[in-house]
Amino acid sequence: MHLSKLSKGSRFENRDKRRKANVVLNILIGIVVILILVIGSQLMLGGNDSEQASKGTKEETGSNQIENEKNKEEKDKEQTAKEDAESEQDSSEEADAAEEDENAKEEPEESEAGEEVVTEGDPNSNVDQIIENPGWKPVGTSQSEPHAAQYDKNSQDWAEMIQAMSYATGLSESDMTIWFIGNNGSPNDAKGTISSKDKTQNYKVEITWVENEGWKPVKVEKLKQTETR
Repeated sequence: MHLSKLSKGSRFENRDKRRKANVVLNILIGIVVILILVIGSQLMLGGNDSEQASKGTKEETGSNQIENEKNKEEKDKEQTAKEDAESEQDSSEEADAAEEDENAKEEPEESEAGEEVVTEGDPNSNVDQIIENPGWKPVGTSQSEPHAAQYDKNSQDWAEMIQAMSYATGLSESDMTIWFIGNNGSPNDAKGTISSKDKTQNYKVEITWVENEGWKPVKVEKLKQTETR
């Protein structure tokens, strides 16, 4: 009787141990499964993140490349436009220079405005120097148009002709002796012979009428001696 009870107790103990071992084993198996699931999910999520990052990097690289290409095209266009403008400017400057050279060749005796052109007179004549100045201007007038030259010493026209001759020669009217003023081939062209009162400066002066602006000097001949006619 006593042996039978011991045998039954031993069996219960063995079952209890197996049951506890199974519980522990199941727990370990569960832990392993959970670890596998966690690690697997992390790997999957990490892979997706890597793919997204790679995709984002590729998209960014492609966008940057497109932007760089656009910038390069814009710079190329700007450079081309700049080169074209410089080329046109160079061509314009060359054309202007060529035109200036051509004008200089065609008009070698032309001077700047206001600069006298002085040439020597014929040695066999009474003319010492011939003076012309492209900067000479009309002296102004109080007369109305139409104009007709008047050689009356008391006329306004006579006074304005003397003014033009004084302007051209530099002789003041108060230091001027008038030997002759008359027609010079047309109704609005005149000439005169004048000198300083001490007769050391003697001139022939040609003048022309400019409509509404008065008499303008055309040419001055500096004489070697007093010429009265």
